[in-house]
Amino acid sequence: MAVTKLDVYIQFSKKEELIGQLILDGRNILFKYSDAYLKAGKNLSPNQLKFDDNPQFTQEKAFNGLFGVFSDSLPDAWGYLLIKKRLSADRIALASLNALDHLTFAGKNSMGALQYRPSVELAQEAIAINLDTLNNNISEVISGESSAVIDDLFGRGGSPGGARPKIYAGYNPKTDSLISGIANLPKDYEHWIVKFAAAIDSKDIANIELAYYKMALDSGIEMSECRIFNSDTGNSYFGTKRFDRIGNDKLHMISAAGLLHDDYEHSSIDYGNLIFQAKKITNNAQAAQQMFRRAVFNVLSHNRDDHSKNFAFLMDAQGTWSLAPAYDLTFSASSQGYHSTACAGNYVNPGRKELMELANALSINKATIIIDEIKDITNRWKVYAELSAVSKTSINTIETSLKSIRLLF
Repeated sequence: MAVTKLDVYIQFSKKEELIGQLILDGRNILFKYSDAYLKAGKNLSPNQLKFDDNPQFTQEKAFNGLFGVFSDSLPDAWGYLLIKKRLSADRIALASLNALDHLTFAGKNSMGALQYRPSVELAQEAIAINLDTLNNNISEVISGESSAVIDDLFGRGGSPGGARPKIYAGYNPKTDSLISGIANLPKDYEHWIVKFAAAIDSKDIANIELAYYKMALDSGIEMSECRIFNSDTGNSYFGTKRFDRIGNDKLHMISAAGLLHDDYEHSSIDYGNLIFQAKKITNNAQAAQQMFRRAVFNVLSHNRDDHSKNFAFLMDAQGTWSLAPAYDLTFSASSQGYHSTACAGNYVNPGRKELMELANALSINKATIIIDEIKDITNRWKVYAELSAVSKTSINTIETSLKSIRLLF
């Protein structure tokens, strides 16, 4: 039985609040805010949703008929791989399900604060699954020392099909222990994401991302705490503390893709759009300058997988918006080899010229100083890499690419 009506909730702390309802109406998916939320809440997507009691819909194909804020809740490539395996066991084709069915896969521990439940009880024979359950099935780990748990998680989860799995975990820094599959963590545990390498990745990919994290921090870029988790077998895995959680409380999150309705796989946005939106949604000039720093860092560090899903904004229970900390900063290339986000119209080889065009157009103060500071930091790539145990082969490969970029500065 396909889902045709879905109640949407938001949960910042212990109490859930009904936001509204998604309704499948022919080829359109309507969304309507609840009257109670309109009186007490704040708009979840100020660029795309009207904050009134009228049913509204979007026809943009990139989001399967959903508004971007809800599309953000859909599983990623790894999540869909788990779901596809689960459905295939019951001889159900993933393609036979609609977008509302897909939203029901989101568990209580998924990113952000939104939750989805069918408005009518599903028929008894219907398949009810979510990512939390699937992650538990694949990584049936209760607790243990971090190194032992990492081995178990990887052995059960693996990295099939080239997808890069991400496991939600609780980490206790006092005892160096991990637990998995729990949305509400016990005392002293923090919400973390642990990333596993894909088959095509180099063995030291986690160490490379750690070096980039350290470079980014020294470049004045705000990031959530990151670290390496080492396994008993000698492998290294990258972990980051979740910025959408404060203890067990949650923050609403929307990606730049969801905010701007940008098809991140065929993106047409520019860093100028991101800088402008950072100031607009937060009403804070510092957020715009922070976004400019990220543009400079991504250009100088050859982070070309800088698509619009890799930038996000957060809203707290009072309705205050902020720029989310940076994430997924590492040496990378997009599928075309160019930057996924243009810099003053240049996707191929942006440099100082394009960055200064952005700064001048968007009134970024001290842009020259920012560029030179970050250039000096990325010039010391080898130092950061050696401190993060990056292999000599990777150090030299990345240094060659960074040298060619420096010629543009």
